[in-house]
Amino acid sequence: MNIPLIDLKRAYKKVEKGLIPKLREILSEQKLILGKYCLELEKALAEFSGVPYALTCASGTDALILALMALDLKRGDEVITTPYTFFATASSVALLGGTPVFVDIDGKDMNIDPGLIERAITPKTRAIIVVHLFGKLCDMERVRGLAEKHGLAVVEDMAQSLGARRDDTASGAFGDIAALSFYPTKNLGGIGEGGMVLTKRADLFERARKLRVHGMGDQTYRHEMIGINSRLDEIKACALAEKFPFLPGWNQKRIENAMYYNRKLGDLPVGLPDAGGKGDHIFHQYVIRVERRDELKSFLQEKGVQTGIYYPLPLHLQDCFGYLGYKKGDFRETELASLTSLALPIYPELKKIEKEYVVASIREFFGTH
Repeated sequence: MNIPLIDLKRAYKKVEKGLIPKLREILSEQKLILGKYCLELEKALAEFSGVPYALTCASGTDALILALMALDLKRGDEVITTPYTFFATASSVALLGGTPVFVDIDGKDMNIDPGLIERAITPKTRAIIVVHLFGKLCDMERVRGLAEKHGLAVVEDMAQSLGARRDDTASGAFGDIAALSFYPTKNLGGIGEGGMVLTKRADLFERARKLRVHGMGDQTYRHEMIGINSRLDEIKACALAEKFPFLPGWNQKRIENAMYYNRKLGDLPVGLPDAGGKGDHIFHQYVIRVERRDELKSFLQEKGVQTGIYYPLPLHLQDCFGYLGYKKGDFRETELASLTSLALPIYPELKKIEKEYVVASIREFFGTH
């Protein structure tokens, strides 16, 4: 059996019939940039996330950059974040002249450890970027408490957590501003790159809105600030708007798949994620922890089961961040996660027989049935 880590073709089949006529309409009308589908998508996701403002942009990376630019991050400002995340979380800070300051993760959920944040705060600290890794919400009550105590902004990197909720608050509504990615493999994935900024603050929205189009205000070719070009095109926005109604069901199916894995793998020497079905983890990835990770990965590959490693080299050990002065051993939990984490197929369209095969293959590796 051949089981990919994700199968984008299966998800596309659900929207193909409704999407193709709309794409033809866009191409016929030639209204290609920041049109009605961008507005529709912004309105839908703002309501879904419980915030008043949403702004489409060209990528998740640009969403992070726009969020930090909206906060007026300046050269030399420090931003606290996790070293166990996708590169863009920290590179967006560095690109604007800021300094990423890393804090270790909690070994249980692999999110930033709130208990370690305060000791990293200095007079130069301007913001905290939290990453809801793999779709699991961070402990935002503790993070917000620290931010309020020290007068810091909170940026949510919610590239992997659209739809995750804790009580009545959704991912994107906890902090000052949030960055969302529509990369094709995300829970709401586009037909190319795409991103969005979400915020509760009108001042940050207005700055981001102008920064998205070279700092231009309401007067054409009058630039109030130096911005970037990060507009989402209508074709991509249309595809995302067509997919969006399926997102809650897709997320629920991911949770159900995770609960299935946890039931079937619970007696093995494997660290399993929290899959209680509460909705604060929507499983962009289902990541287990295994001491013999590389052996298991090779074994599953031979069985036809594709897996992923997120992330094999933490950010504090990346060559390009060598100037920050971190070294191996600085962040024990992060480095351990990079050696033991393995992502299994979790996408909503995964068939029962495929899940059974994944489980049977893992149990065979451990010599159990």
